[in-house]
Parts: sequence; structure tokens; C-alpha cells
Amino acid sequence: MTTPPAPDVTEAVSALMPELRRGARASLALMALALGLAGGIALLILNSAMDQRDRWEWALYAAAAGGFAVFMLYRWTRSSQESLIMPILARTIGLTYAKSASPFIQALPKRLLPERSVRQGEDHLTGTLGAHAIQMAEVTAETGGKNSKTLFKGIVAQFPNRTAMPAFFIAQEEKTRPGFFFGGDLSTDGLHHLRNLVAGGRTYGIWTSWEKGPEPPALSAVIDILTSLETRLGPGVELYAATSNGVEMHVALSHKRNLFRLGGLFPAEDRLFADVQQAMQDLTIPLTLAQALIQAEETAVEKVSRA
Repeated sequence: MTTPPAPDVTEAVSALMPELRRGARASLALMALALGLAGGIALLILNSAMDQRDRWEWALYAAAAGGFAVFMLYRWTRSSQESLIMPILARTIGLTYAKSASPFIQALPKRLLPERSVRQGEDHLTGTLGAHAIQMAEVTAETGGKNSKTLFKGIVAQFPNRTAMPAFFIAQEEKTRPGFFFGGDLSTDGLHHLRNLVAGGRTYGIWTSWEKGPEPPALSAVIDILTSLETRLGPGVELYAATSNGVEMHVALSHKRNLFRLGGLFPAEDRLFADVQQAMQDLTIPLTLAQALIQAEETAVEKVSRA
């Protein structure tokens, strides 16, 4: 069952309703203007002295431009509404929110996601949970180009390593398989293959800078937590890859739908609060992830102290 928003959240979101409605009305007016202009230009083209085939072709271009303008205005409207509401919701779990995640995306390690991909991100959450600084965002990695293909879609989190351990990389085995035509798209260059393990019905490869002696207990603890994340986060979420340079760790979790979707062109209060409830539920994913990473670190410390 989804928990209703707290009274202070309800009050804060209700206070935004006039601004949300003004923005939605402005967007609707601009959409009507864009469609009117596109339709007027299309009619002028159809009544021009151009060749008939050219007239229809250019008229379709005009109509498509109008449709594209409407689509972009709709996206802008929702993005603006999310930028107003999400900071309120993020504060309930002690985090700050920014719609853009560009600096975070630029700093991601190349190994975590397919190297030859176009990376984009939004919904950047940052903060401190206990003594642990953490940041995360929704990220997509695509091939780019005219027929772009999505290679990854989900949440990426960054978390500092507070316990010394070797650099490591965990990824689904098929993503690191060598080969030009049927190989994976994640690089393991410079790392040693430690072992494979099966979790959640998938086989993961463990790669590390550690080559000699028994596996470090801190590393074992972190691997155990990371490969059991799916049982904590629920259906639709799975571990894609995780990597650490020994100083900080990044975890990529694939997720099938967009999180934190709020608002629309007709922001009725009941509909908006249903969206807020869903967004609050979505926030349990990064919160649970952060708690799991903290537990991994604490378990690692315990194992190191016993060794």
C-alpha cells in the first residue's frame, strides 16, 4: 500500500497549485499558437504555385514542425512542474534535488556504462545519510544517431568507499563477454577476473585489481550486498553494473520505467496528489539503495576488524 504524503508535503504542494496552473495555461496557449501557425503555413503552401507533390511534402513538414513544438512544450511543462515539486519530496528523506544531472553524468567512470554511448541524466539527488555522502540520478545510455538504441536506462548512484579495498567491477556476464559480433559492451581492461556468481537468475562476473592471496573480506562483503540488491528493491529493478576505484563506488541499476513523473497540462489537485504519492514511492528506491550501500560499508568494516 502506498503511504499518503505527510501533511507538510500536502500543504507545500497545495501552495504551488496556482503557479502550476498558470504555467499549464501558458503552455496550452503556446501549443495553440504553434498549431495555428503550423496550420496556417501548411494552407499557404497548399495554395501556392509550387508543384503539387512539393506542396504536400512541404505542408507535411510544416505540420510535423507544429507537432514537434507541441511535444516539446508538453515536455517542458512537466519538467517545470517536477522541478518545483521534487525538491519538496526529496527533503522528506534528507536529500536535495536538481532536475539537471549533467555534472554528475560527465564525472561517471567510463567502465560503468557502454563506452561508445551517449549518456544523459536528470533527477539528481544529493545529500548525506548518517555519515555517508551519496548522490544519484536517472541515467540513460544510447547509441545515438537516427535510429538510436537504448543500452541502459535506470538509476546510477555514487558512494565513497570508507573502507580500503581493491578496485573492482561487477557486471552481468553477457555484458563483458569478449568478441566483436556477439561480445558485450562493457570493458574490463586492466582488471583480473576473480570469479563468477549467480544472483537473481543472472550470472555476474567479478573483476578486480586483486590478483594474489585470499579475497579481501571487505570486497567480499560489498559484493554480497551489491548482488542481493534486487531482493531489497523489488520487481523491475536489477543490478546492471558496479565499479569502484578503491576511493568511490558507482552502482548502475536498470529500471524499466521513468521515475518521479509529475503533473501535466491539466494539473487537477487529485491527479497531482496521486502523482506525488507515486513519486514518494519511487523515492524509496534510491533511499533503499543508499541504505544497502551503507550496510555494505558497515559489513566491510566489521569483516576487516575481524580479519
